[in-house]
Amino acid sequence: MSKFLSAVALFLMSGPLFAAMKEMDAANAPSETVSVVWVIVFVALFIVSCVGFFAYIWLKDGKSEQAGSDKY
Repeated sequence: MSKFLSAVALFLMSGPLFAAMKEMDAANAPSETVSVVWVIVFVALFIVSCVGFFAYIWLKDGKSEQAGSDKY
């Protein structure tokens, strides 16, 4: 049953892709609609948020190890 459900899900997700490929060719490719500045801003915020998340996890892990060593 799970194989059937995963096959149906993959089929439903690939349907719009096939429709887009039929309608779009090299002459009708979408044009650039976003400035490069906003892409750079997004990438910078993404990297900062990833670094912040891992720093938070690292600091939280360090505090829990210190608290655990005080118990003994």
